[in-house]
Amino acid sequence: YLSYLVLGIVSLILVLTPSKANAHPHVFIESETKLLMNNTFEITGFRHRWKFDDGYAAFALVGMDVNKDGKYSQYELKPLAKENIESLHQFDFFTYGKQKKRNLEFNQPIDTVLTYKNQELVLEFTLPLKKPQKILANPLKFGIYDPEFFIAFLEPKKNSPVVFAKGTSPQCMIEKKKAGADQTSLIEQRLGQPMDLTDEENRGAGALFAPTFTVSCLSN
Repeated sequence: YLSYLVLGIVSLILVLTPSKANAHPHVFIESETKLLMNNTFEITGFRHRWKFDDGYAAFALVGMDVNKDGKYSQYELKPLAKENIESLHQFDFFTYGKQKKRNLEFNQPIDTVLTYKNQELVLEFTLPLKKPQKILANPLKFGIYDPEFFIAFLEPKKNSPVVFAKGTSPQCMIEKKKAGADQTSLIEQRLGQPMDLTDEENRGAGALFAPTFTVSCLSN
């Protein structure tokens, strides 16, 4: 059980903090988000689904197969899920949004599920807003990224990165603004080509690779 005490995103950051001359992502996550909305056109939260890259999965799963059966049950993965979720608070849950120039504020994540199936380590959780945000004629903008660019959030290969959870009125829409930097360059970095950023420059690098999403609903 000792191994999972040093696992999770925070532990990996502490172990692999990038140097000044070699600042680039060490963890890659395919991110999908469902927007939760009530029947009065208020966004109430985000349901995130994060699929970790193979390298991080291999690191995180060391020691997790407690009964040595070659599988990873919910019981065995529970400590790792808890570690990851508890670490998110100090990183603002990697979810940054504004409405009317006010930053979004969140309650603690709920409904957390961590699974390892088909050789994929996936973390799912709901991030509730402290206060539901009415978006009728008041667009909400947000992005999902690590400002330090230690973790790179990538768009899924098959699905849309952001969708409404269910049954949203056709008068509501999600508009995507492309990232300022091409995500394909992340593949080159993964092959060992650094970004050549200093620590100070690296602090804002994550936003360059993150698309921005605007959520709005038109009034009748």
